[in-house]
Amino acid sequence: MNSILLGLAKLHIHFINGKFVRTQTMKIPNGGEREVIIFSGDRTLFLGQCTPFRTIIIHESVLDNERLSNYVLIHEMAHTKQWWSFFAIPLCFLVICGFFSLAWAFVSLIQSLISMNPGYLLGFMWGVIISVLALAIPCIFSWAMELNADFVAIGYIGLQTFLEIREDLRKIRKPTVSSTIISRLTHPTVGITVCFWHWFHKQA
Repeated sequence: MNSILLGLAKLHIHFINGKFVRTQTMKIPNGGEREVIIFSGDRTLFLGQCTPFRTIIIHESVLDNERLSNYVLIHEMAHTKQWWSFFAIPLCFLVICGFFSLAWAFVSLIQSLISMNPGYLLGFMWGVIISVLALAIPCIFSWAMELNADFVAIGYIGLQTFLEIREDLRKIRKPTVSSTIISRLTHPTVGITVCFWHWFHKQA
């Protein structure tokens, strides 16, 4: 891994409250190898990520469990092959627009209550509608990316192993309320993933 990519990955790790540990070559279940970056941290939200620079970072706690490390590695490798993930960059501006629209909606609501002018309610309703749409589109896009990556992982490790790994994670990791909200907005639940897997499998 060249020094530029490594430096950018370290910045990304710092941004997610993690700490760079080392680079490491991991074996892929199909027999290949992949160089990844190992990081640590108790407050990090995810066990692995594909950074915007197409480097893979994996939490050091994953390395203690072969099944889990295989799943995380395959999942993140699938993200590196999603060329359409670049659309996430403009969608970030859509998220910002959504929060501004939500703020505008509440300002309109307060103005309506203060002035007793129902005309401001129209601005409130439009603000809420625009905000919901602006936030929903990036969430749906993120769900599609995560479903695709999980489908690739399931294709390697099998559906039953995937379910067992996710159940183990549920017992081990105790996420905070904020991390749970973020996870639900960006990642589908296991049940939804399985439903979509069966649906696409039937279509195949």
